[in-house]
Amino acid sequence: MTTRSWLPLPPRLKQRGAELMHFQCWLWGCDIRRPEGNLLLEYGFSRQRPPAGTAGSSAYLASRAPDTVIVLWGFGAFYGDPAQGGVYLKRYEFSPVFVTRLTPQRLPWLPDQIRPSALPDEPGIRQQMHRQFVALLEWIAHYEMWVRETCGLDYRRQCAAESTKPAFRIPVERLVEEWQQLAQRSALLS
Repeated sequence: MTTRSWLPLPPRLKQRGAELMHFQCWLWGCDIRRPEGNLLLEYGFSRQRPPAGTAGSSAYLASRAPDTVIVLWGFGAFYGDPAQGGVYLKRYEFSPVFVTRLTPQRLPWLPDQIRPSALPDEPGIRQQMHRQFVALLEWIAHYEMWVRETCGLDYRRQCAAESTKPAFRIPVERLVEEWQQLAQRSALLS
């Protein structure tokens, strides 16, 4: 088996997903730098900084259930069981890969430290990873809905305006709906 994505995505879906993921990572960075306080911490994440003398990006961790965590970095997101593995989406790409054993004691701090693995040949693992992938997209939509309700659309407009990259062609008014549509379209894939 290869370590490439187990889920072939149509080119248009992959392109839109990559745009959204890049934009979302930018927005999480804005939420961290927010003058009134770090929104990720307010939402319930804990921050893990790289060990002293180690280069890299801080990681933000939140538990969704006893066996599910979300980990966010400036370079991507992980959703899954820290002991069994889960789905990783890299910023600038939209190609879900399987990553094993991602625990607070073994967090990567740089994107090249994340090592995609081949899916185990266990029954149902492909469907489980697909569900986790869709759950990650749905979670992002819920998070953006919470930001909209907590800070308002003007806050998100300000975040988008701060970007020096004109590539963000995603209207913040449609961000929640864009993630919801992406999750719905991804759920139909097999």
